[in-house]
Amino acid sequence: MGALDALSEEQAFVDLAYRHLARFTEQLDERIEGIRTSPGTGTAQDLLEKQALFDSLVQQRSSAEAATRRLCFGRTDALDGQVHHLGRIGLRDERGEPVLLDWRAPSAAGFYQATAVEPMGLRRRRRILTRDREVTHLEDEDLLDPSAVVTDAAARAVDAPRAGRMADIVATIAADQDRIVRSPLAQVTVVQGGPGTGKTVVALHRAAWLLYTYRDRLARDGVLVVGPSSAFLRYIDHVLPSLGETDVVLLTPGQLYPPVSTDLPDRPEIAAIKGDLVMARVIANAVRQRIRIPLQDVTITLADGGQVGITATKLEQVTRSLPRNGTFHGNRDPFLTRVLDHLCRDRARRSGDDPDDPDVRAQILSDLVDDPAVRRTLNLMWLPISPEQLVDRMLSRPELLAAAAGDLLTPEQQRLLLRSAGAPWTVDDVPLLDEAAERLGEFRPRTRPVERSDPDYAELDIVDPFARNRPSTTVAERALADRDWVYGHVIVDEAQELSRMAWRALSRRCTRRSMTVVGDLQQTTHPAGARDWQEALNWAGRNIDLHTLTVTYRITRQTAESATALLTAAGGSAPDLHPIRDGESTESLSLDTEGLARLVLARAAGQPGRTAIVVPDARRDLVTTLTGSHPDFGAGDESIDAPIAVLDARSTKGLEFDDVYVVDPASMSQQGTLGSDVYVACTRATQRLHLVDLID
Repeated sequence: MGALDALSEEQAFVDLAYRHLARFTEQLDERIEGIRTSPGTGTAQDLLEKQALFDSLVQQRSSAEAATRRLCFGRTDALDGQVHHLGRIGLRDERGEPVLLDWRAPSAAGFYQATAVEPMGLRRRRRILTRDREVTHLEDEDLLDPSAVVTDAAARAVDAPRAGRMADIVATIAADQDRIVRSPLAQVTVVQGGPGTGKTVVALHRAAWLLYTYRDRLARDGVLVVGPSSAFLRYIDHVLPSLGETDVVLLTPGQLYPPVSTDLPDRPEIAAIKGDLVMARVIANAVRQRIRIPLQDVTITLADGGQVGITATKLEQVTRSLPRNGTFHGNRDPFLTRVLDHLCRDRARRSGDDPDDPDVRAQILSDLVDDPAVRRTLNLMWLPISPEQLVDRMLSRPELLAAAAGDLLTPEQQRLLLRSAGAPWTVDDVPLLDEAAERLGEFRPRTRPVERSDPDYAELDIVDPFARNRPSTTVAERALADRDWVYGHVIVDEAQELSRMAWRALSRRCTRRSMTVVGDLQQTTHPAGARDWQEALNWAGRNIDLHTLTVTYRITRQTAESATALLTAAGGSAPDLHPIRDGESTESLSLDTEGLARLVLARAAGQPGRTAIVVPDARRDLVTTLTGSHPDFGAGDESIDAPIAVLDARSTKGLEFDDVYVVDPASMSQQGTLGSDVYVACTRATQRLHLVDLID
């Protein structure tokens, strides 16, 4: 068959596939509308079943809509004559016969994993390239010929100019990547690799594959994706929807504790302290110090002039009867209930009443609960507090921090941690808040305020930030509002940036130990970040499956050499990295700020793709200067959609650009850890790297 005939044949199939997609979409719309308008029986079971079916149909509708772009991208011809076309979703004809095979189906694995040495029953693999709905190019690979040349589809994809969002690689997944994508659910899959090796896209395609393969198990609990920054999450937010998956939660480490959301960093020396596991013990001490049970007998004078009391022995017995593993607020109610019971009996005896008479006890209890002196005395024994209040007060009051830290932190470390009350939360505060919430447990305050002069008294009326009665319609919405939510699977990108305390917080959301972790230990910039995967994931036990990717598809050989030279000069170790592309030599420039702005604007206007200017921490003033000089410059979250992004090194993690201008690489080499920041900055470039010495 000639090339034109083959194109015509595949065009006919693509047209057919789109007709089936349109019919499938119409059927879904009809069924969704039918559920909306159909009367129900009014029973809870009927409502649950209708909601489950409705959610399933809406998810299928979202997948069908996402599939309209590059619906079909591949074909396999088996030795037995069977032909399968692959696409973003599976489609069947009117008789129920398969028309298009979902890329995640087990029978589609050969498209990605077959080789001339191990053809997996296939004789040919064909990649189908389309623009809109038109077939533009075919690439055939003869799997029966060991000398066959591998298709250049992947190389062409990475050579294409960068857009504002990461694209999926569903048509060009390599065999080693596909094996990671399809690895088992019930394990911690670790993907280690240098920049440009495809770690992120492998992790996201794995999420889509898991949701397809284990839909029943994951639909209830959802999938969490943790990325290094909000800009990064905006960068990847199109990938999973393009693969037909929309009900996935995307968070940064600064958003793991609802309702706090922050991207503010601490100074490295402070982040190192907050990220150390010793802070879990400090928080535990701070929580215990909220319990102030008197060591002597307690006598309370009531509003009517009478008295009630409880002995120190009884208080000790009540305290010992509480569960050792209970939370602070979880143990508070049984403590107060039992103390009140003793006070009731004492009041009855003093009054000459029968302490076992239910009516007598009910009246006495009501009087005691309403008595301000009783409420004040008992609340002072077990002071309720929110996680935010606990951490804020501990970090702003030297005496409270010293009491909680004891010998765990040096005086210098305590001095570094202290800050003003009500200071904005930082990313490394979030694990501390989560630890405090775990130790404190849920607290539902009384609705009636009680007056008192003690400054701690306001703590008696705390708004519960974890109320679960908020209406929600999706797993993602419910999970976002619930700190205790346990996900069916968790994906962590740039995982080397999580501190030990952050891993501790994340492990609470992944108690099933089903996780995909991707990162590069040589790019660690957090002072308490991972240096070893076993250390970071020790809570996961031995169920860790480690994969290493060494072939970089994104960065050129020239960029890799320049980045590695700067890394090693700063004391870092050379990575195991094998670029498959050649490009332009790294350019060295000496410019002032105005000259840099003019040059980058002129070059960006004359070529496709996207540009980034990466500035050292000491020159973050350049972000304000450049973004204020021209609308094409963008910073923060807006940098993802701006023609020219202006960012510091840490904010570029996980991102990629055609042109990258690294400002003052010598200064950047001294920040971070052993050249990690300058290495990260340089390896964001997919086409051209420019090193700029800034002339003031």
